Amino acid sequence: MQQPGEGEITAARRLLDRLVKNYGRFFDAVGGDALYLEGPFFNLCQSHGKHVIAVLKANTPALLADAQDAFARRKALVRQEEGQTIYYWDEEGFTSAQSIEAPLRVLHTVETSEQNKILGGNTESQTQIQEWWWATTIPQSLIPSRQLRQIGHQRWHIENRLFHSLTTHWGLDHCYRHDPTAIINFVLTFMIAFIVLQAFFLRNLKPHARAHLSLIELSRLLLTGLRQTFRWPKKSQVQTSTHPPP
Repeated sequence: MQQPGEGEITAARRLLDRLVKNYGRFFDAVGGDALYLEGPFFNLCQSHGKHVIAVLKANTPALLADAQDAFARRKALVRQEEGQTIYYWDEEGFTSAQSIEAPLRVLHTVETSEQNKILGGNTESQTQIQEWWWATTIPQSLIPSRQLRQIGHQRWHIENRLFHSLTTHWGLDHCYRHDPTAIINFVLTFMIAFIVLQAFFLRNLKPHARAHLSLIELSRLLLTGLRQTFRWPKKSQVQTSTHPPP
């Protein structure tokens, strides 16, 4: 947990040390938003033999300016993917990021897609354009531009598939007990249960079953099965019976 007076990056470095010690062989790279594009965090990951990928924004101005200057003189690679037209610029060897010891690779994409929107009762097609920048220690020889872009976008799965889902559908934002130790235990229990359920959903169910079954519906089926298996008694039966329920 983030300690009082402690910043997010400091807590993340503590977590990284523990992850490498206990689960180091389970991951090869660490991803983060623009806040993590800084020397101490990148250098710590490299010292543990782990690659890093982080969003590149204006808070790293020298690196961003160097990449923009380099890409302005190069022609983009254009691909049609996932119903989008994607322009790729991808270069290695940038050394202008302050205090980051390893040379960095910068990937820049411009992603355009057509979306239908209803305006004044009429459906109109509008072009949506999104620009993305990432900086990473992962070399081109290890992961190509297309896959690196997918990895960069997968960071949003943490927000959407974990925290958003837990707060919207699983009651993570509800405080069941106000004791600090109880709060931590409830949060950790939520995380364990959710991860086990996702592992069952993604690794055990066949693709055709997942195509017609959402994670929420699966949880409802499991809860129904528990009720039928244990035949939980009604509240009135527990209060009036002198024998334990079956």
